Amino acid sequence: RAESSQRLAAVGLELVWELNEDLPDTELDTARALHLHRIVREAISNVIRHAQAGRVRVRTRAVDGRLLLDLTDDGGGPESAPRSSGRGLDNMRERAAELAGAIDWRPGTEGGMKVLLTMPLGDLA
Repeated sequence: RAESSQRLAAVGLELVWELNEDLPDTELDTARALHLHRIVREAISNVIRHAQAGRVRVRTRAVDGRLLLDLTDDGGGPESAPRSSGRGLDNMRERAAELAGAIDWRPGTEGGMKVLLTMPLGDLA
């Protein structure tokens, strides 16, 4: 959270972080924690580079034993998405798979894009 806030503030973007109070305190091993961190980091990088946004919301909640993390910006949406063949989105997919989860990109509820990660909350070993 601190890194995301710093990076966004440095380019004049507002961060709204909504952590569900009912989210269980689940320990992740170092590798899984790094995958989760890097997914959020890449999503933030994409907003900074491409979204032409003013605000980013990160929201977490638990549903049916799964973590749902969504990152939504208020930028230009799919029309402003890069047309390049970079590795960022593929890397995010691979990291989500390492977490036994899935990642998806959708039009955002705030006008831009939404990155939605789902992964199990229980023991991933």
